[in-house]
Parts: sequence; C-alpha cells; structure tokens
Amino acid sequence: STGAILREAMSINKSLSFLEQCVNALAERGRDHVPFRQSKLTHVLKDSLGGNCKTTMIANIWGEAAQLDETISTLSFATRMMRVKNELQVNVKMDPTLLVRQYEREIKELKQELAMHDALSGRSNVQYEPYSEEQRFELGQQIRKYV
Repeated sequence: STGAILREAMSINKSLSFLEQCVNALAERGRDHVPFRQSKLTHVLKDSLGGNCKTTMIANIWGEAAQLDETISTLSFATRMMRVKNELQVNVKMDPTLLVRQYEREIKELKQELAMHDALSGRSNVQYEPYSEEQRFELGQQIRKYV
C-alpha cells in the first residue's frame, strides 16, 4: 500500500512540475514553444492555460508555521499564473457553402501567385491543370464527409 501511495505521489509531483513548466513558458511573452504534451494534465489543460477559456485558479494555503514552505510555493505559483494571459477568440460557425467559396477564392489567388512566381523564376511553361469532374466529385464527397 505504501509503495502505491509513493508512486502516486511521485506521479502527481511530476505532473505538477510539468504544469509549472507550461505556466512559466506562457508567462514569458517572447517564448514560441509551450510544452503542453509532456503530461496528460498539461495536455488536458491546454485550452485553459492561455487558450480560449476563462480560467480561475484558487490557491489553497495553510496558515501554520509548519506549512510555510508549501504556502510560499503555492503563492509563488499563483503569482506566475496571474501573468498568463488568455488569447480569446470568438467561436464562429460558418456555412459550409460559404467556406467552399472562400477556399475557392483563396485557391485562385494562390494559383495566380504561384504562376507569377514561376514566371519570375523562368518557369513560364508550367501549367496547373484544373481538377477533372471525377476529382471534383471525390473532393466534394470528402468535404461533405468532413463537414
């Protein structure tokens, strides 16, 4: 029984250590990578930590002198957590037909850009064939299946 409790405590401490690494990375604004995949806990809390969720942290502390180290550790973690800013985005559901039109327009613009790049690179004889009817049908089925 004590071995199982020890393993569980080690696992909890490891997850909390990874959580602290994520919070430190999120608090540093210039940092590109946040290690969310290091533990199940941080992966599950990804949206709550600096993502698209409203997050509240409650720091439980104990006023006894014997628990002073834990209280200071908890308060310093809460202070770091306060520096994490969430990047909220409005969740918008778009009509699939409007999305298809938007993507078609974007594809047309990208093809024009690619043709211009090919012309500037001296590859003006490159042709980009449009999809055949069969390919369009298959893509339409895949899009409907996805949406």
